[in-house]
Amino acid sequence: MSEQMINLESKSLENHFQELYSLVKNTILFTSISAIGWSIVAPQLLTDWVNLFNTGDNINQLSIYTPFNWIEVKWSFSIMMGIITAFPLFSVMLYRFSKPALYPNEVFPVKLILIANSLMLPISIFLIWIWGVPNVVKYANGLSQLENISARYDLFEIVNFALGFTVMAIISFILMTSLILSRIIGDVDGMYNWLRPRIMIISFGLFILTMPSVFEGLRIPLSCVIIFLSDLLARSFPLARNMTEIIQDDTALKGHA
Repeated sequence: MSEQMINLESKSLENHFQELYSLVKNTILFTSISAIGWSIVAPQLLTDWVNLFNTGDNINQLSIYTPFNWIEVKWSFSIMMGIITAFPLFSVMLYRFSKPALYPNEVFPVKLILIANSLMLPISIFLIWIWGVPNVVKYANGLSQLENISARYDLFEIVNFALGFTVMAIISFILMTSLILSRIIGDVDGMYNWLRPRIMIISFGLFILTMPSVFEGLRIPLSCVIIFLSDLLARSFPLARNMTEIIQDDTALKGHA
């Protein structure tokens, strides 16, 4: 433990902020490059996704009423895929950044959380787009059918609906990860109690700002529910040992020595 404290003291606060800045910069750079790459195949992927609505009893009357909406859809989808692609790299860099400050018993839980999120986020997004949204739209279409009337649906709004759930999933994973990591790392001197409300307020603002217009009127209730559930899951995450106990054990050992 003393060796770990020496390593921590050997770096100044300015160096830690520089490392954090590099982490954010590299993540944004990789996300941008990934988004440009995804923009090349985005039209074909979106076309294949639209075909999911043209099978069986699904919607067969999809339209785009404004040509510029398709450009917005394409780049929104590309940016979303760029973020998902960069998430594993972000997890690796975050682990390397936080590892020097971790106690031995914290290394495995933190690593497990970051690996689980890197796997679960793409799976969740895949389920939202391939299974969730098509079934929700199909169900809504069945409720709104009128006899002898053929309904047309705005593809732009459907994609916005899917992107809204995607953004909520991404922010939720980041929120839950931040709360769990702050609980693990900051449980010693009450830092968790200082970080927790600030993380939740920032996440609430992100939810409000990023939810598309199709969720108008539901932004605040949805944001509150997601933040409450994320905080509940973070607080129920089992810790190997409480950090206060570790400090007390070390103090006792030094006293006996």
